[in-house]
Amino acid sequence: MTSLDRTQTDFQNFLLGCSTSIVEQVRGNARIGESDLLHVYRHGYWARLVEALANDFPGLCGLLGADAFDRLSRDYLAANPSRHPSLRWLGRGIASHLDQFPVEAQPLAAGMARFDWAVAQAFDARDQIAVTMTDILALPPTAWESLRLTFTDAVSDLVADSSIGELRRAILHDAGEMPAAREIGQRWIVWRQDEDVQYRPVADDEAAAFDLIRDGATFGVMCQHLSDHCRHPAAAVRSAEILKDWLDRGLVAEIAHDATVSV
Repeated sequence: MTSLDRTQTDFQNFLLGCSTSIVEQVRGNARIGESDLLHVYRHGYWARLVEALANDFPGLCGLLGADAFDRLSRDYLAANPSRHPSLRWLGRGIASHLDQFPVEAQPLAAGMARFDWAVAQAFDARDQIAVTMTDILALPPTAWESLRLTFTDAVSDLVADSSIGELRRAILHDAGEMPAAREIGQRWIVWRQDEDVQYRPVADDEAAAFDLIRDGATFGVMCQHLSDHCRHPAAAVRSAEILKDWLDRGLVAEIAHDATVSV
């Protein structure tokens, strides 16, 4: 190991709290000693990581408050040190961390973390041209049974309290009085349409349809499932309504089918 490699390793270990051997390689001055000088860098390093998490989790930060969020972030980072060159992935495990170490005063914390993360992922997802209803109507009638849809990379889903969307909006807009938690698990989908990240709750039948399509099932299987398992009296109509909504909102990136297309 070269002298530079050793210095870099010692400095990194100091920032991470693993070693103080770097102190011997630093010279202070009349204004600040070696230890204090190094602690300026250590403070700056951890403060930057906490700031990055706060940017990715504004709902969670507002829900907990700045001090509690700072403590949570440092506990999380101590257990889950950054292992990716980009700060973008720093917070990917924070919801799971909250599942394991819940904040007793805020039972919605883990759900809010998942919501924030889904919004951040949707915002950063690559641009894709969405399939439109015009594209669907151009398909031959024989294509519908085997029709398969691929959602855009910006689309994700989660389960959180039914009040989580309203609560997050209130936090981000500093609305003052916060809506009360309903303590009812609700399925949500999050996506980006053009430049705007959007989200909404979904009914049980749509959630079932979403799971099937995401996992590769055909539109025909989706219709049959709504009829057999969701006991929907007009499964075909309901399936068409769900599909139209997905298309109108820009959730679908690709379509495929097994029908033979005449030229």
